[in-house]
Amino acid sequence: MYMIKVLYTLIILILISACGMRDSENEIKLSTLIQADFAYTQDLFNCNLNQNQSLISLETFFSKNIKKYMSLAEQENLKVSIFFPENNSNITNFIISIISDKNHEGVKKFVDKINNDNFKNVAFCQFPIYQNRGLNFKDELTVSSDLYLNAEILRCKFNEGYNFGTFEIAINKFINSLRLIEIPYSISYLEDNSEDNSFIWINYFYKEDYQKILLDNWIGNSDSLEIQNEFSENATCIDSKKYKSYKLI
Repeated sequence: MYMIKVLYTLIILILISACGMRDSENEIKLSTLIQADFAYTQDLFNCNLNQNQSLISLETFFSKNIKKYMSLAEQENLKVSIFFPENNSNITNFIISIISDKNHEGVKKFVDKINNDNFKNVAFCQFPIYQNRGLNFKDELTVSSDLYLNAEILRCKFNEGYNFGTFEIAINKFINSLRLIEIPYSISYLEDNSEDNSFIWINYFYKEDYQKILLDNWIGNSDSLEIQNEFSENATCIDSKKYKSYKLI
């Protein structure tokens, strides 16, 4: 009788363990079914100023041709911005950002247009059109800026076994946590089509002293540390760079 009870107990434990493994596997499978609700596409083109060229040359080029670029952007529903590295007195590189609505051809027309106007005399750019699918997790602007936005671009890769579905929980915790300190900002998430299982995360802040606000009110508290750990569990970020984002069109 005793051996029967032992065997019975072992069978129950095996079944419970098997069910637990199935539940875990099901959670992973279900998370892969959760897809981001992408709302636009965004291309980021890396550029370098040519030798003996400056930001004044860049500004002159776009000022001279802005009317036809604006006309094309309006026809193709494009939004064009330029990202300059923050706190760099000798800027030699920048990023051209073009947001569209899955309009590969429209983006190509814009690229061809500036190339036909000899943009290469001012700067050298890499123009692969990846049409990274994007969405805004938070877009509640309480402060607007006609001059520039403080932007931070992170290039990341999901860790093995993780995906957007598992990451979304940590993202929502992050957004809810930052709402408590009432800092005006927005977040863009881009599916990086240039590399497998990668994404681009862009923070936009609308106050010049945003870093001080975060240091004083968020970074270092228990919620922040927990969220940072969840982020690290889901993904590894390769680099993080700060920019000033200027709206061109």
